[in-house]
Amino acid sequence: MSGSVSVMSPQSGSRARRVAAVHIVEVVATCLFLVAVGQIIGGRFEDFAPAPGWYWAMGIGGVVAAVAAGAAVSMSGRHARAEEAALHAKVLDVLYRRSLTGPPAADEGERVITLATDNVERVSEYRQVFLPDILAALATPVLVCLVILVGLDLFTGLVVLLACPLIPTLIGGFVKLFRKRSSDSRRERARLTARYLDALSNLVLIRMLGAGQRVEDDLRRRGETNRGTIMKLLAGNQIVIVVVDGLFSLLFIAMAAGLATTRWQGGDISATSAITIVLLSVLLLEPLHQVAASFFYIGMGGIASQKALRKWFDAAPSALMTSDSASSTPTPQRSAHVPVPEDGTIWLRNVSVGYGETEVLHGVSLDITHGGRTAIIGRSGAGKSTLLSVLSGTLPPKSGEVYVSGLDALTAAPGAIRSISASVNQRTWLFAGTVADNLAIANPNATREQMWDALRRAGVADEVEAMPKGLDSDVGEQGRLMSGGQAQRISLARAFLSGRNILLLDEPTSHVDVDSERRIIDAISQISDNTTVVMVTHRRRLLRLAHDVQRVSAGTLLPADDVDSIEDDRTETEDWA
Repeated sequence: MSGSVSVMSPQSGSRARRVAAVHIVEVVATCLFLVAVGQIIGGRFEDFAPAPGWYWAMGIGGVVAAVAAGAAVSMSGRHARAEEAALHAKVLDVLYRRSLTGPPAADEGERVITLATDNVERVSEYRQVFLPDILAALATPVLVCLVILVGLDLFTGLVVLLACPLIPTLIGGFVKLFRKRSSDSRRERARLTARYLDALSNLVLIRMLGAGQRVEDDLRRRGETNRGTIMKLLAGNQIVIVVVDGLFSLLFIAMAAGLATTRWQGGDISATSAITIVLLSVLLLEPLHQVAASFFYIGMGGIASQKALRKWFDAAPSALMTSDSASSTPTPQRSAHVPVPEDGTIWLRNVSVGYGETEVLHGVSLDITHGGRTAIIGRSGAGKSTLLSVLSGTLPPKSGEVYVSGLDALTAAPGAIRSISASVNQRTWLFAGTVADNLAIANPNATREQMWDALRRAGVADEVEAMPKGLDSDVGEQGRLMSGGQAQRISLARAFLSGRNILLLDEPTSHVDVDSERRIIDAISQISDNTTVVMVTHRRRLLRLAHDVQRVSAGTLLPADDVDSIEDDRTETEDWA
């Protein structure tokens, strides 16, 4: 396991400090505004004309304070979204690295959903919105006391300064008092979110099993439990508001006003100074207002979310190969020079692959030349998809040598091998959006004509043209507005559009109808000789497109003897000519 990992991005601290600095500018400008107001009011009270400069100071202070406040809000919002995006990538990276060490835990999906949504959002808001506000708010009493000490009254400034430590003490007390209540609310909210996502993802299955009413009752019960925890949280927040804004605020202002009045009546300070002190005393409560406004919703939630994310990051393997496997597996002997051209050639020697301590493939060797078409067959669970994961760069080998288009899998930069191949899996994934949106994922700069060309090559252009909006037709959530065959062919078109010269196909025709299968096979047969194709399949028509067929058996890879003797797994009658 790695040591403690920073939850936020390297830019997080500097971003938060910039926002806090803008907030402090806002406080300084507000102090200037209030001092100017005090001088103007005091002048009328004591029957003297304030200097014209105080009117300018009041105007400038007010404008600068307003501009700084708006800028701080805008900056903190942008920074929070940027941190949220960085955290999303980090959570997914950790999920990928954890998946290499073994099968996921039973609650892994629920945990990842909570981490990547609620926790990420809360910790981003906490670090980029709440903390800068609190830092500036805690600096406010110090600035106010300095103004009173230097420019108005030394004694009053010292007394108020000595009372300021009560503010962080009160904040710390509320944190300890309501920590469990906030934790209970977050836990119930996470459970409810996971249950709703499960129900939405399995609506068809729930309906087929006649479990709709039971699921509805369960969601209603859990929703009521969540409502109860939220109400307790709101009740606690009301206590904070009453104590802070009611009792403590009144006490603090009354103390400052009482001191100022007493000092004025004793002739120690002028009425103008007393009025200014009373006006400035309102700013002493800024930290408490911040606590009352966002203590529960951002502060405590952000602290807990940060702990959850740090625990998740710390538990991840520090590298794609775990420390255990690295220590138990000898460093493979590298060839002095492996002349693998950068044109789509694939070269494996004595490769062993596994998950954790379980070895799936061992001693695998494979040569695929540029433009070659290799089919991989084998029983379910033999390791065919694992081999494709090695070729795509998503799964590192435990030992042996893997070169893909000139890149060494053990020394290439992360993502380098993944960036030179396109994959089509047996169950494709379409993102919510239009057909064009899904194609653009593979090539953001593709023109619409290039998109149509890719769709024609995949045998689905005529069906997309028949849709009401063509390329702009909505595919639905997870592609549910498309048939399985259409989704698979759009996925194939996406691979074509990527322009990569290595195409990895994992059972591309296993979950489609006969017509879609025919179109997919036709599309694959027309792939140019400039593209290297590796396909996992049991379809004889696809196997006949291959230049060679390899069988995965007992963790090894051997040439298949007779393609025509392989039993096809489609039950429908087909023309094999």
